[in-house]
Amino acid sequence: MTNSAQSGLQFSEILKSSDQLSNLQADIGLVSVDDLLQEIGIHPYAAAYPAELPEDAQQQLLAKTDNSPAEFFVSALAAKLISAAQKAGEKPLKVRLAGADSHQRLALQGSELETQEVNPLIGKRGVSRWADKAVRKAFELECEAIKRARIAEGMANIELVIPFVRTFSESATAIDLLAEQGLCRGANGLRVHLMAELPANALMAEKFLQYFDGLVVDIDQLAQFALGLDQTHPSLEYLHDDQNEAVLALIDHALKAASSTNKPCDVVSHYINKAPNLQLWLLEHNVSTVITQ
Repeated sequence: MTNSAQSGLQFSEILKSSDQLSNLQADIGLVSVDDLLQEIGIHPYAAAYPAELPEDAQQQLLAKTDNSPAEFFVSALAAKLISAAQKAGEKPLKVRLAGADSHQRLALQGSELETQEVNPLIGKRGVSRWADKAVRKAFELECEAIKRARIAEGMANIELVIPFVRTFSESATAIDLLAEQGLCRGANGLRVHLMAELPANALMAEKFLQYFDGLVVDIDQLAQFALGLDQTHPSLEYLHDDQNEAVLALIDHALKAASSTNKPCDVVSHYINKAPNLQLWLLEHNVSTVITQ
């Protein structure tokens, strides 16, 4: 298997302390747009469609953004991406596009513009949300920020990671939507990776990789959807069961697919420092670095 961003440290050495884990994350370079949105504090729909907000909420947004919500949003997001890309130095910075469920955006200013879902975890996320023409402008603003960082400011080390891709058709749609916004896969060296967080992504990784330049395997998300659990539920501790054979089988399939297609594969886990058996399993499968975002 090929790893796309080796830190030069052995996996077992990296896991000795949380400080070293933080350093590893910085070395590998992954930033989530969803996390950056929380820092900016404005819902992308509000930035894209401020006139649809109630009058009071609209005035509050205009006051906060100097009467230019879209420009404020793009500038703030671009600035954060530029800063992260500069910190990455010569190493690639993988940018995971917005793919969180709608519940995670409830605290953002203007969140009332997003339709509440009964089951947000398995609702309109990732590509299915971007493809919705009714809210497409929000995706366009996200792309504009990336272009501003990558092209206008010369942060060519920025690569893209596409989250929550359910089907091959959605893979093609994602690539097409990015191209429409001037983010063409392969143009100016732009690499586009798949965030493998659904069992379908792992099981059919060989075919998904026909559309992408590599994989980023999210172990926690794979476990969540393979075992049908809510990570935030206080009584469900399955994610800490690092010997679950179903989850390991999915990871193994994804690793083999990346190796057989000679494409890079990174691994993500929030819980890796609590999973000694998983650490050993990954080492045995030639994975020496883990993104601990």
